Amino acid sequence: MGLLSWVVTAGLLRAVVLQPERCGDVTFEETQAAATLAVNWLQNNQNPNGSWLYRYDRAEQEDLGGYNNVRHVGAIEALEKAASAGIDGASETSLGGIRWAERRLVDVENGIAFADSSTRASAGGAALLVAGLAERRDRTGDPEFDELMIELGNFMVGTVQPNGSVLGQYDLVADEVVPQSWSKFYTGEVFWALARLHMLFPAEGFDEPTLRIAAYLPQRDDVEDWWPTIPDHWSAYGFATMANWPDPPDLNDAQVGWISEQIELQSLQIRYESQRTDSWWTYVTRGRPTLGAGLGTLGEALNQWWIVAGTDDRLAEFRPTIAERGRCVAGVLVERQADDGAWYQFDVTQIDDQQHTLSALIFSQPLIAAGESP
Repeated sequence: MGLLSWVVTAGLLRAVVLQPERCGDVTFEETQAAATLAVNWLQNNQNPNGSWLYRYDRAEQEDLGGYNNVRHVGAIEALEKAASAGIDGASETSLGGIRWAERRLVDVENGIAFADSSTRASAGGAALLVAGLAERRDRTGDPEFDELMIELGNFMVGTVQPNGSVLGQYDLVADEVVPQSWSKFYTGEVFWALARLHMLFPAEGFDEPTLRIAAYLPQRDDVEDWWPTIPDHWSAYGFATMANWPDPPDLNDAQVGWISEQIELQSLQIRYESQRTDSWWTYVTRGRPTLGAGLGTLGEALNQWWIVAGTDDRLAEFRPTIAERGRCVAGVLVERQADDGAWYQFDVTQIDDQQHTLSALIFSQPLIAAGESP
């Protein structure tokens, strides 16, 4: 009976707790092909005015409507990454999106904002538009959007508070930031955008608010009362960009501790996600596979933390594991992509499903090339 109990216990552990991960052995060519399909989806589903099909049900072949301006500029940013990776059509498709965004720029007290509506603008919208334009500037050397980026940067600086927190919403009617309008995403987005602006325009003073946000992030969840811990892929971009400044600042112990927690959290999330399949058993024990956007953000975060871990000895031990986990995300993304280039959950896809997955695929390629293993 004792032996039988151990056998049953071991069987339950294997069936419920220790389920196999399904990462695949993804190659550079597979990630490039998947990224190309994602770009094709964005290209094929762009409207004449530069906007995109936002939400689509393939089973009903129905446009579900709706739109989100921040996700629009997020698609621009992902397309610019794809263009830098040499994917045909990405730059032209992005430019159509940029022209749409230009028609929603608004002069405000501190610079230029990107409007979400007739009465509101968000710090996150300005940030992702800057991130896309900065990527385009790095690739082409074209200064067409330099003045716009600086003015968007000035607007974002006005949302950064003395303690480093970021107020996410701006009232266009009152021409002022909205008090306590924190966001799970906008802090990291502004952090990243300002870090990129400092690299492009070092004389404009964008480094000071960037460093203020970086110092604030380890305490952000407590101050703003977020629970559970935010898995913050945007801040991963910010720290990775800051690490590539010509004179990068040293990370303090609080930042290293917070980054370590982020790495551990996102590594755990992809271990769990990679165990999900379409079978009834994994649905019962692991739940449904996550949105393409959710899976993509895990890859984005890990790929950026891999860069950061390569610049600080206190994080170096994480680097091989991060690479292995990042490659796992890429493998799952390639396996779950539909033939039309999109990622679906319950037969529905949304534009950010393509945005985050495209970025994750592009940034997984250095990890694949490095070939590191735990």
